[in-house]
Amino acid sequence: MSTASSSLPALPRRLLKTLRRLPQPRGYLVALSGGLDSTVLLHLMTRLHGELKAPLRAIHVHHGLQAEADDWSLHCKSLCDQLSLPLVVRRVEVESGRRQSLEAQARRARYRAIADAMGEGEMVLLAHHGDDQAETLLLQLLRGAGVAGLAAMPLVRPWHGGWLARPLLEETRESLRGWAEKENLAWLEDPSNQDRRHARNYLRHEVMPLLRRRWPNLAATLGRSARHCGQAGGLLAELAESDLEKTVTSNPWQLRLPPLAQLTPVRRANLLRYWMAAQGVTTPPEVVLARVEKELMSARRDAVPEICWKGGALRRFRERLFLFPEPLPRAPDVVRLDWSGRTALPLPEGLGRLELAGEPPSWFLERRVEVGFRQTGLRCRPAGRAGSRRFKQLCQELGIPPWLRSRLPLVWVDGELTAVGDYSLCHPFAGEMPFRWQRPDWLR
Repeated sequence: MSTASSSLPALPRRLLKTLRRLPQPRGYLVALSGGLDSTVLLHLMTRLHGELKAPLRAIHVHHGLQAEADDWSLHCKSLCDQLSLPLVVRRVEVESGRRQSLEAQARRARYRAIADAMGEGEMVLLAHHGDDQAETLLLQLLRGAGVAGLAAMPLVRPWHGGWLARPLLEETRESLRGWAEKENLAWLEDPSNQDRRHARNYLRHEVMPLLRRRWPNLAATLGRSARHCGQAGGLLAELAESDLEKTVTSNPWQLRLPPLAQLTPVRRANLLRYWMAAQGVTTPPEVVLARVEKELMSARRDAVPEICWKGGALRRFRERLFLFPEPLPRAPDVVRLDWSGRTALPLPEGLGRLELAGEPPSWFLERRVEVGFRQTGLRCRPAGRAGSRRFKQLCQELGIPPWLRSRLPLVWVDGELTAVGDYSLCHPFAGEMPFRWQRPDWLR
């Protein structure tokens, strides 16, 4: 430690020690709300600016949710002007969705705005402290969260080409307030933080004071538990990654059932949670994962069971498990779309598009080409093979899942069925498959 840093007061010295344990970014971006915690963090960072030798700036997100929102922005600008620091102000619009509270929507909008403003290799600093961490751990515990949830907020993690860090997790709200008062800092109080209808505020104002009377070191103790859970979660993630490598197919939305079935139920559930999180799918509740064991893993080979929950679905077909991030597109009505082939053809109901994979074959040119979907009585003789097949029989031979069959784009040339998606040509048309059906991997 340099002579200059050793002469720092205790709080900034501890912060400097924490920052030096983290990846070294190209710059620091402090998320500044104007409240006590972020004001202290920004003030501390200005004290350490010479030690860190990296550009420092701040960002304020204007939600417009309160009448005082403009005043908060002006306060943050004034503060940064006093400190001679650049400030980025981002305005966002927040609308409460059916599945999320206004608070959750605002948080998502805030993080999106910060991500858009950060530079490559920059580290975003959030002012969450040890009391916040303790509250988060208790809230997750009361929600019945697993190890990942009980790990609460990590100290640092990669984020949008840089990092997201919370360097004050080992500090208490009391220590930050003490620094602010000692340095005569000015901050704003958010009146919504007193609304005890919110779970976190109820916990903060009603429950935590009682717990601290009995356990004064509550924040430090719960913070230690969160770190232990984080370490355990890391080990579970490593195990799941190893299992995923053995079960995943070339399509990341599908798992091979034979190696999946060899895992114990607990290990299988760990893999499924990890797999869904990696694909950005909402992890289902425990009762749904229990249904996976009963209805999917033990199903007959010719069965096509499915389990749906808010935010995702699992389906089984033959020896594979398929994951879906959203409901299947509606099967189109029986329509015929004219297609010149010069440009990709957008398909109805969000089913992607059909395009030529290369130069069109001779039989495609100067003939009427139409694209439609399944209808009764369809038959196809696969190119190069004897005998025609009913549509269902052909799909079974090609391994096309049942849910995809009514959504397959079918190509007719001069009224004759020519291609079933990009799976098979029908006699007398032959050669390499000239079509490519572009759609999301989860719809394959």
